[in-house]
Amino acid sequence: MLSLAIFDLDQTLVDTLPRFYRVFKAALEKNGCAVPAWEEFVIKYKEDTLNDYVCIDKRVFWDYFLSHYNDIYCERDSVIDGAYSTLKEIHELGIKIVIITGRMVPATEVWKELKRFKLDTFVAHVYTRLDNYCDGRKRTELIKDAMKRFNATPQTTVFVADYWPDMQSGREAGVLTVGVLTGHEDREKLLDNGADITIDSVKNLIPVLRSRALI
Repeated sequence: MLSLAIFDLDQTLVDTLPRFYRVFKAALEKNGCAVPAWEEFVIKYKEDTLNDYVCIDKRVFWDYFLSHYNDIYCERDSVIDGAYSTLKEIHELGIKIVIITGRMVPATEVWKELKRFKLDTFVAHVYTRLDNYCDGRKRTELIKDAMKRFNATPQTTVFVADYWPDMQSGREAGVLTVGVLTGHEDREKLLDNGADITIDSVKNLIPVLRSRALI
């Protein structure tokens, strides 16, 4: 039976794409790079080719971007449909819930946001990029750390996220890895990089867990 559920945050539980654009735009402007219009940005985001706009060292740019992700309040941020009810049901089953986000901000900032969206009461622990994981793309070690922290095994852990490097991390950690399509990632790309299964949204997670006799 499942004892630990690990979730990515942005585009998995919370839709922050408008904020992503605002922070991305501000970072481009700061570094003298050309800024795309929203419509063009969305296309490039879905293609995973935003680096085409980055005119400085990519690592420097994205570190700046991730460290300023919580600087901008965006009224258009919203909980993804079904995220609240899914976390609530998992929590009520006694399963620990952990958030792992690539934002380079203190965990306290993420907790504030979880509280804003009324998700905080369901979450047991939060990891951010500041918790020292590689270049922010691979989360394998934090998944393993979460399992150790909550006495879980790969067989009793699920990892849910929207981006293809996350699927690699889940596979490397040996846990059930679920790719959600709310991040606009291609289904086949998620599967090719290690997703055991893909679902349209986190709202579809509970039936998947039931079908595998994990809850």
